[in-house]
Amino acid sequence: MNKSVVVLGAGGHARVIVGLLREQGYSVEALIAPTLAECPELAGLRHYVNDSDIELFSSHSIKIVNAVGSLPRQFNLRKKLFIEAREKDYSFETLVDSSAIVSQFANLQMGVQVLPGAILNGCTIGENTIINSGAIVEHDVSIGSHCHIAPGAIICGDVQVGNDVHIGAGATLIQGVKVGHGAIVGAGAILTQDLDANDTLYPARSVAQSALKEGR
Repeated sequence: MNKSVVVLGAGGHARVIVGLLREQGYSVEALIAPTLAECPELAGLRHYVNDSDIELFSSHSIKIVNAVGSLPRQFNLRKKLFIEAREKDYSFETLVDSSAIVSQFANLQMGVQVLPGAILNGCTIGENTIINSGAIVEHDVSIGSHCHIAPGAIICGDVQVGNDVHIGAGATLIQGVKVGHGAIVGAGAILTQDLDANDTLYPARSVAQSALKEGR
């Protein structure tokens, strides 16, 4: 098994990802990012500043790890880098922290990252999605591509989540709800009914943003 990787990003999320990679015996050949965080996890690694520098590495000899972080409504860079690299025939490594619990019936697509303490039962996770520390994804859940399930979020059974969705830290999605593409469930919110595409649920009001605008 080839365990040589090039990491995209060199900020906070990269610190977590590089630590995981080193723990699991990967060889980090380089970091590619405009700036480099000063921290022990990234010290001593080769650093390239241009996205095009990925072409210095053969797609047949390395895999890519997307360590660009993801905030609400700010998926563009992480998603853009993933799509561009795939168009150049690079593959992305799927990562699961050793402390995570992942069912043998879970389907993790290319580039998924499952971070410390997460629990995944029989679910499907789309490509380039982050399942962050301590999140729980229950049975028969489907999560789309380019999503971020933030630390401590709980997604109950039979939930359907579209692409480009952000589920905030500590949020809970009750069994059977559907979340449309590009929606945001804010930190600490409890979602008890379907959330339309590009809508936002705030925990204090538990009302979708579009409903507020329309005076409903």
